[in-house]
Amino acid sequence: MMRYVLILSAFVFFGDISFAGNCQEKQGALDFGSGTTKAFAALVDVCKKQIIEVIYEERLPIALNEALEKSPNNEIPVPVISEALPRYRGLVKKMKELEVGKIYAVATSVFRVAKNGKDIAQKISRELKIPVNIISQEREAELGFWSALAQKKVSADDSIVVWDIGGGSMQMYSREHGKVHIYQGNLASVTFKNKILEVLQFKNPKEVSSPNPIGRQREAALQLAKNHAYLNVPAFFKEKAPHARWIGVGGVLSMSVQKQTKKNASEFAQGELDEALKQRVFLQDSQIESDYRVSDISNLALVLGYMQALKIPKVETAQASLGQGLIYSALHAK
Repeated sequence: MMRYVLILSAFVFFGDISFAGNCQEKQGALDFGSGTTKAFAALVDVCKKQIIEVIYEERLPIALNEALEKSPNNEIPVPVISEALPRYRGLVKKMKELEVGKIYAVATSVFRVAKNGKDIAQKISRELKIPVNIISQEREAELGFWSALAQKKVSADDSIVVWDIGGGSMQMYSREHGKVHIYQGNLASVTFKNKILEVLQFKNPKEVSSPNPIGRQREAALQLAKNHAYLNVPAFFKEKAPHARWIGVGGVLSMSVQKQTKKNASEFAQGELDEALKQRVFLQDSQIESDYRVSDISNLALVLGYMQALKIPKVETAQASLGQGLIYSALHAK
């Protein structure tokens, strides 16, 4: 009898291990963004629909949108991609070394607007031997929402707005009473920086990259952002803004603004952002320690202008990538 019990126990024990092994796998994702290319890989449980452990994250500052803005023919310059390809291959190589099986890849704003965006995405896909899908701005907003759900202790039904700002586009995403609301904007990190150059400094963004120091044009820059918010953000978000829980994802909010406003924290208030902008607005590029120095200060003005216009008191941030949202949404689609 004892022998039977031991055999049965062993069967149950090893059966559980086998079942766990069948449920767990390593998945990865690449997000070819306008200013940053992000890699994300994790151990996931496809049965419990959970990301168990992050095993790899990397961010590469590759300024595709900046290169597009300077292009005379609205194309991503091929030499820029040729220079970036070895770095892209490095991301895939690292994932393969970690025995990541399935790798998703998406391309966002700069690939949507560039005349040769589709061709460039196909070139990257051939070189990396991974399908690269150019996603719509609506899908980008949805993936930002899923990335926030993966990072924060919230459900899809909570009164939240997920706010994502990249190099070339801005998204807001919320669900209420089963209905999805999305704001799809074109004022973002690079486009706002260039608007300051053109409108306030009378400079050509194709010739000049940085508006720094913004200095006494601070109030005028804030007004540019406010006016854009007043004119373009839908009424749903304007009404919801003062009372909703705002979660910022993407490099502009979770990295650039968060680090400049309240380093080593995961939220910032409107007053803290205002103070940070006042302190940093006279900095030259040489005084800014960042791979994104040409747009870091204008990012502060963009976000503060929007917060003031919409009466957003505070933004929580999550260092989540579209890749993370891509994996998490795929788990829940099964």
